[in-house]
Formats: sequence, structure tokens, C-alpha cells
Amino acid sequence: MKRIATFITLALSAALAAAATLSPIQLLNPAGSTSGQAIVSTGSSTAPAWGTVTAGTLSPVAANTVIANPTASSASPVAHAVPSCSTANSALKWTTSTGLACGTTFALTSGNLSQFASTTSAQLAALLSDETGTGANVFGTSPTLTTPNIVGTATNNNAATGSVGEYVTNSASGVALTNGVSANVTSITLTAGDWDVTGVLNVNPAGTTNLVAYQGSINTTSATIAGLGFTSSIFSSVPAGIGGPSLPLPEVRFSLSATTTIYLVTNVAFNTSTCTATGLIRARRVR
Repeated sequence: MKRIATFITLALSAALAAAATLSPIQLLNPAGSTSGQAIVSTGSSTAPAWGTVTAGTLSPVAANTVIANPTASSASPVAHAVPSCSTANSALKWTTSTGLACGTTFALTSGNLSQFASTTSAQLAALLSDETGTGANVFGTSPTLTTPNIVGTATNNNAATGSVGEYVTNSASGVALTNGVSANVTSITLTAGDWDVTGVLNVNPAGTTNLVAYQGSINTTSATIAGLGFTSSIFSSVPAGIGGPSLPLPEVRFSLSATTTIYLVTNVAFNTSTCTATGLIRARRVR
């Protein structure tokens, strides 16, 4: 009986000793667990149990911090501070061996090209697929163009006011003349610029009027015959009943710094009866 009692006593002592010893994880019963779970302590008053480790069960970390490995090799994750990136045109970026940083040079879709580094004409042209010509970009003020091909209009329209090719014209008929007195037949008003001006006159004597001579002129002074290069003349007498020939005027350049009136002027010497004049003046902006 003593031996039996001694055996029972030793067995109970061994059981109590085993209950106070932490069992190896290999000896835990996996029944009731699922893949990925771990033994989780729920405190000192209850036994550990199988459970899922969530982010909420991790130890607290500092504000604006992530768990990461910012080194260049394998290492345990640590709390890694996230830098403030709240300024305009900035964003978070990850740099190898350093971790998170704040980049401030990112282009925005709402921005313009000033966000980027200085760009040459050649670099910009490389990004285009429908450009024409070569060389540097051209802007609107005082550009220098080498052998340009300027395409003219393909329809019966007029160049805009102020554009190369602008055309101005005016005509008149039946303008009464006084013998030997210069008179304006018609005129045009030209804005500042470089203009080529031409004109044509026709003197219309009455049936009994004899034409002695007549002149035509393009001038900036009203009712005044201009000098050489601005005037055409006919000094041959024309008998009555023949009529007056047309008098074309030479092309004259006017380089104007302000709006100016250009006159088509005639001076006719005639006798016996009356005389009138018809005329047309026209100008083309050449540049």
C-alpha cells in the first residue's frame, strides 16, 4: 500500500509541475486554428489562444509613421516617419536605402510648361509630330526667317487691315476742271506702313474743247503737282472732238509713320469750252 501511495503522490507532483511549465509550441493542439493564425495572449487572466494578428493589435507607433524597411538590404521592419508633403506641386517619393522623402519638383497636369526645365527649340521640336520647317521657334515680334515659303490666299478675299497685301482703292468721275489749275480728282487714306501707290487719269474735254497739255500726279499735298517720279505729263495739243487720252501714273512708294491722305491730282491746260476728269488711285501694303 505504501508503494501505491508513494506512486500516486509522485504522479500528482509531476502533473502539477508540468502544469506550471510552458509547453513548446510544437506540442500545442492545432485544432480550431486556421492558416496564418498565431497564439495570441489576451492578458494575464486567461490562457493564450489561436487568433489573427491585425494592424490594430500592434504596439502603437508615432504619428505619421509607417512600418517599413528603409535600408538597402533585408532587415526587420521598423517604424519609419512619413515626411510632410502638403505644399503645392509636391508628392511622396521612395528612395532606395533612404526611404520616404518629399519631392517638390513634380509637374502637375493643371500647370503650364514653366514647371519644367529650360527647353531648346530642338528639344521641343522632338516632341512634335506635325511641325513644318526647321530651326528655332519663331515669335510674333521682329522674327528673322531664312528662305520662308509664305503661301498666298487661295480665294478672292482681301488681306486684313494692317496685313501685308492690304489693298486700298478709290475712284471718281466728272470732276470739273479749271484751265491751268491743279485739282484733286480723288484720294485714299493710308495708315502707317510701307505702301506702293499707282493711279490712272482720263481727261474728258467737251466736244469743242481743245486740250493743250495735262499732267497727273500722286502727292501727299492736296491739289498740288508733285515733283519728278510722282508725275506723268502730256504736252501735245489734242484738237477738239478727239477726246482725252488716259494718263497712267508711275508707281510711287510711300513710307508712312502715321495715317496720311494720298491725292490723285491733275492739272489741264485747255481752251474754248469745259473739261472734266476721271481717275482711280490704288495702293498695296508691301510690308
